[in-house]
Amino acid sequence: MKIIKNLFLFLIVVVALLAGISQLLPAKFRFERSILVQAGADKVYPLINDLSKWPEWSAWNTTMDPTLVYSYEGPPEGVGAISKWDGKKTGDGMMTITESDPAKGIKFDMSMEHGKYQSKGWITFAPAGTDTKVIWGFAGDVSRNPIDRWFTVFMEKLVAPDFEKGLTQLKKKVEAK
Repeated sequence: MKIIKNLFLFLIVVVALLAGISQLLPAKFRFERSILVQAGADKVYPLINDLSKWPEWSAWNTTMDPTLVYSYEGPPEGVGAISKWDGKKTGDGMMTITESDPAKGIKFDMSMEHGKYQSKGWITFAPAGTDTKVIWGFAGDVSRNPIDRWFTVFMEKLVAPDFEKGLTQLKKKVEAK
């Protein structure tokens, strides 16, 4: 019985320690990935400005989650265009384009889990001679919830590979035209 009591006490101390440390972790996250596309921004822009085209190149599509269902609201492209999704693996979310410029790219607001998690994203362009550097970024704040705080530590490692895959697929699609 004493072993069980000591084990229980040890677990409480570990959980309290992890919760305490979590409050020292960053409340914000931000990361970017980029790729060089052998085409002008005018060739990339139509694929990012029209949210209904994202499943053609993004890693988050029915290949990743066969149950994924998309719906669209607002204008078909540009500022105010909205993409909503729901899937067993991907969860639910919504993305709204907030800025759109053919020479610079787009910015968007994203929410997940019925608005519980809010973030900002962007796909921007930087000229590179006759090529275009495409930069996909993501940033957000989390609550004081210890689990959310620990999540910021691993956010980039969890999401960035999907950005890289999406950018690679976007590059292939643009350069194939």
